Amino acid sequence: MRFRTALILTLILATLLPGLIATAQDDPLAFPPDVVAEIQAEMDDLTASGLPPGMVVWIDAPEYQFAGASGYADLTNEVPMLPDGAFRIGSITKMFTATVIVQLAEDGVLNLDDPLALWLPEVADQLPNGDQITLRHLLTHTSGVFNIVEHEAYYADVFTEASIDAEAGIVTLDCVERDPYDTLARYVYGKDAYFEPGAGWHYSNTNYALLGMVIEKTTAMPLAEAYRTHIYEPLGMESTFLDCYEDPVIDVVHGYTNLGGTTSDVTELHESIGWSAGGLVSTAPDLIAFARGLFSGALFDDPESLVEMTTPAPGSSYGLGIMLQPASMGHAGAIAGFRTLLNYAPEFDTVVVMLYNLDSAAPEEIQADVLNPALAFLRAEDG
Repeated sequence: MRFRTALILTLILATLLPGLIATAQDDPLAFPPDVVAEIQAEMDDLTASGLPPGMVVWIDAPEYQFAGASGYADLTNEVPMLPDGAFRIGSITKMFTATVIVQLAEDGVLNLDDPLALWLPEVADQLPNGDQITLRHLLTHTSGVFNIVEHEAYYADVFTEASIDAEAGIVTLDCVERDPYDTLARYVYGKDAYFEPGAGWHYSNTNYALLGMVIEKTTAMPLAEAYRTHIYEPLGMESTFLDCYEDPVIDVVHGYTNLGGTTSDVTELHESIGWSAGGLVSTAPDLIAFARGLFSGALFDDPESLVEMTTPAPGSSYGLGIMLQPASMGHAGAIAGFRTLLNYAPEFDTVVVMLYNLDSAAPEEIQADVLNPALAFLRAEDG
């Protein structure tokens, strides 16, 4: 599979004219000590309360970078969190899935307005309005397809299959490579649609499970390999992998949940049904590399591809795998033991990554508190 043309040109120019090409990762300066201290104090206040036990924050601006950590990567052994710790990133995975689909559209392998039935006819036949659903509907959560995790048996099944050691406070669910066709039969088929395709918006992990199946069908390769070929390798990402569907390339920090008022270690609870909707493991440096590749357009041949990804579906604030806010765009993630956030602020050409190892604490709620000291400095720099 070829690299993206824009990325190749950038790499060639960087080799031939190294003084003329700069990226956000080229020898960034540290933010001033007072800015660093303010961000670190905010993080330390949070981890001191245990909400979360540990966290990582990276702020990547064109000339400045903050890479910080606080609290513990392992509470039991009091292992300090490090800035390059690996986390399960949950629904940030949807950005990767959408990116590969858009790349395949650029390559002429598929069209975003293809009906699902063209690629997965046996699946479309089992879904309400299946003959009307397009890939674009799936990308924008406008398909109306029932959400896997909203099935009344989903979480009951997770804990039925899991092993719970109440005395040690450890919950385990072994890695299983789950067949997405079986997942659909178990949690989606027979459920009513929320609405007709294009008539509303409802966040549904099923949309991205179906897109993962389309990627495997059209590329004739496992999803994990498609991510690697289309995204990791061109961007030099070495610490990202699809949990349970390929060999780990890095150890995950310990993740925690609050069950019945007590904190339990769910590091080995592998919610592998997440797959193309929420199954990736990554680090802040890799996520910054991904965001830079995506939002610079380097992962695409046509600039309109990024425009399309960042244009909201009618009546929503969601593009193609990207949550759109007034001042930023990206995605949040939640999976057993972890909460994550990846956002890009176009005004400042700045990427922020926030990673928590507790699933009941939301990084979105304190993003502004952590980011504002850096943004205030950048505004002052701009005059």
